[in-house]
Amino acid sequence: MAQLPFDPSKAVTFDLAHGRVQFDEVPACVLVPASALAELLRAAGREGRAALARALGEPLGRRVARRLGEAEGALGASVDAVVDHLGGEFALVGLGSLSLERWGRALLFVFDHSPFDAEGDELLAAVLDAALEGATGRPARCVPLMRDGARVRLLVTNERASERVRAWLGEGLGWGEVLARLHAAVREGRGVS
Repeated sequence: MAQLPFDPSKAVTFDLAHGRVQFDEVPACVLVPASALAELLRAAGREGRAALARALGEPLGRRVARRLGEAEGALGASVDAVVDHLGGEFALVGLGSLSLERWGRALLFVFDHSPFDAEGDELLAAVLDAALEGATGRPARCVPLMRDGARVRLLVTNERASERVRAWLGEGLGWGEVLARLHAAVREGRGVS
């Protein structure tokens, strides 16, 4: 079945007479400068940031699943359709432009024009974790691999592999070497899944 492309029409409505912003089925939203949100996140601590990421990401993913099909949602759609819809959702909430890169068997989500600097990469990863789980019903872990100016690459993996990737990055390995090690582990049957 052909998937419909993301359609942002009427996704955000402004009721200026009553001072309200509505986003999809969420009746009360507030537009906040990214710098103010970044300041709040610095003060929120790890648990506060995780809660915010879930609150943003899960409904975003559920909207994608709902649009892509009732029975299987994102699992029944093509990767390109899922990225198109996720990208549209992330753009609507102002978190940047989302695309996908394939490096061998590795899937990397790429954010361009994120409103945050490197300090916000973990938030983007956590929001994407929650969105993917909301869209597929399966847990995913996204690890920031690299930042180049306004572009950040996030590796999509599972919990075990994410820990290994974070350890390698902590040792100072470059993201290309990290991907090579992951591929080698899978080829050698040492798996990281």
